[in-house]
Amino acid sequence: MAILWSTGVTEQPRSGDTLYRALGHATALVEGGAALLLLRDDGQGDGTADIRSLEDVSVIGWGLERETMQHIAAFLLEDRTPEPLDGRPRVAVNTDLWGGEIATLRLGDLAGTVGQVHFLGQKGFSTRRQFVEPRRRQALIGELTAAVRLHQEVARLRQENRQLSSILHFSGDGIVTIDAALRITGFNPAMETMTAWRQHEVLGRFYHDVLLPRDIQGNPLGYDHDPVVLAIETGKAITDRQLILLARDGQTVDVSVTAAAVRAPNGQPVSCVLNVRDITRSRESEELRNTFVSVVSHELQTPIAIIKGYASTLAREDAHWDAATLRDRLKAIEEESDRLNHLLGNLLYASRIHAGGLKMERTEIDLAEVTRAVVRRFKARSQDRDITVRFPSNFPLVMADRDRIEEVLMNLLDNAVKYSPRNQPIRVRGQVTEDDVIVSVTDTGQGIPLREQERIFERFQRVDNSMARRTQGAGLGLYICKAIVEAHGGRIWVKSELGQGSSFSFSLPREEKPQAPMVIFGGHNERQERQQHETSI
Repeated sequence: MAILWSTGVTEQPRSGDTLYRALGHATALVEGGAALLLLRDDGQGDGTADIRSLEDVSVIGWGLERETMQHIAAFLLEDRTPEPLDGRPRVAVNTDLWGGEIATLRLGDLAGTVGQVHFLGQKGFSTRRQFVEPRRRQALIGELTAAVRLHQEVARLRQENRQLSSILHFSGDGIVTIDAALRITGFNPAMETMTAWRQHEVLGRFYHDVLLPRDIQGNPLGYDHDPVVLAIETGKAITDRQLILLARDGQTVDVSVTAAAVRAPNGQPVSCVLNVRDITRSRESEELRNTFVSVVSHELQTPIAIIKGYASTLAREDAHWDAATLRDRLKAIEEESDRLNHLLGNLLYASRIHAGGLKMERTEIDLAEVTRAVVRRFKARSQDRDITVRFPSNFPLVMADRDRIEEVLMNLLDNAVKYSPRNQPIRVRGQVTEDDVIVSVTDTGQGIPLREQERIFERFQRVDNSMARRTQGAGLGLYICKAIVEAHGGRIWVKSELGQGSSFSFSLPREEKPQAPMVIFGGHNERQERQQHETSI
């Protein structure tokens, strides 16, 4: 049961509530003391004849308190007094609820019945002319029926408006409404996110001044090719037009737009709805595929060419190589084979990560010992590098996949070695916080520009500087590191200044985070005892 309005007898109709005012006017016209309108909530059916529960109706009351309205509505729905055949109101009496009569009229028109109105008055008031004379009674019914129809139409339009507003608000695509003068009249949240403009800042402004549309070559878009102008001029929808928009902060956004004209009743286009879909990611994916082919082709060709060259040289029948030369050539072949194997391994890693197939086998490991072991292997390969390791003596054990963490450390150290001068030190440090352990690898290389510090953890992304261009690599190492660390419940980040070097750090939780909340019912368990022992140390 929905009570739309309820008032005391001393309250006056509120301005703007057409149905409420019409009910008050009709009550005064029949010289009644109060009135009720019973309408189906869904606006369907033959008045209230098929209503079986108070839950199905909306009640609009005049001159009654809420509780009284509920009791009277319940009584009226149960009342089975037959309606007079001459069209006069059905009259009921319930002295417990009302000390007079309740006169009921069915409201309707040629389109059907809309509900019932129940007037409450003194005993005998149902014999007044407004009820008895057919013309007056029909005028009363017509006035209230028209008010109910108007109320239902306004309610329907408001509901449609709420639904439309929800669609615009929660749409993943940007939606802009533009009038015939090319002024912005609507701007949804997706457009705010895409362009960094706020709705209140752009309403009424010329849409070209806000979005600065360009063609896919980056040239300013002329009106003769503008999809909004074409849609308004021709009245036809312009679909899937690729453009570039310039955001408020100067960033370009690749978009696919569809412009559709809004027509007046006479068919004349009066405005336009512009649907804007951000295709920057898909464009980047396409560029990523091209980058993949380019990078992998180059990175594969180099070791293959070196291996083939040395192998061909050693296989010459007219040459006789001494032992030292043979060792050098074979060592070069071995190194290039290792490099090729590492690249293919990274590609396989990246493929598994992208497919969600990276699995972890966690065991309790000594991260400080694992780090020192990896550094020893690096020193054996690069004896001229100064790599120092420092971990606190009380560094705790962690639950992690040893092989995966070694891969992270190998990649971070490999980057530090490749991107820093030979005579500069590389420092590896361990830290302990309340919840995590942190390992940092710091070099004194050229550093990384701020705008690239987030992107370097994406696939095939490399720093755009002279040293990076001279250094081999497919741009997969940091992407793999990020995936492995996050799979352990940790995070990875970089701090860097140009010309000052970079510090890459990753954290791991001190304890493996459970997949579901852990509940312990009293007593001690082995986990608690181990925690207490570690605390006492």
